[in-house]
Amino acid sequence: MSQSPIRIGQILVENGVLTEQQVFEVVQAQKTQQLPFGVLAEQMFDVTLQSIEAAWIEQYHRFTGTIDLSEQKFDAEALKLISRRQAWQFEILPIGFEPSGELLMAASSTRLARAVTFATNRINRVAYFRVAESAQLRMFLREHYPMPEVSQKIIERARDMADGFETWPHDEDADLNELLKSA
Repeated sequence: MSQSPIRIGQILVENGVLTEQQVFEVVQAQKTQQLPFGVLAEQMFDVTLQSIEAAWIEQYHRFTGTIDLSEQKFDAEALKLISRRQAWQFEILPIGFEPSGELLMAASSTRLARAVTFATNRINRVAYFRVAESAQLRMFLREHYPMPEVSQKIIERARDMADGFETWPHDEDADLNELLKSA
């Protein structure tokens, strides 16, 4: 895990979304407007929500690092907290509970924002996430939430469909749900 803080503005500069000058202007505006960096970047420089979300995911991943699922012991009670459909839809995997009661979950970087939203709204526990490498995560999902009727090709097609409809005004998760139900 990285200990030095990395700021979203720095990541947006690295990604070519903002310039150093624009980051400086957003930081100055934060001093008077008391709004999150991303909100101000959207308002001041038309930064897209997708760019802000991608920067947040990158920031989170750099801070927490990648978890190696092969080194984890999985708690049967934690695994019962979500359904097979939810595990695959959000690419999340409950691992276990900390002594203080928090639920540790793994998620793919591509679905992290949705995974956090899902956990916040649907799991009646404080949860925190670690990013897992996608191929390893899917391997462990197949082990703990088997869906023998769903091939890797179907999973990739469903993910591509959901990713391709990001800007469409409909619920792409419903599309993925339907695909997973029909498989």
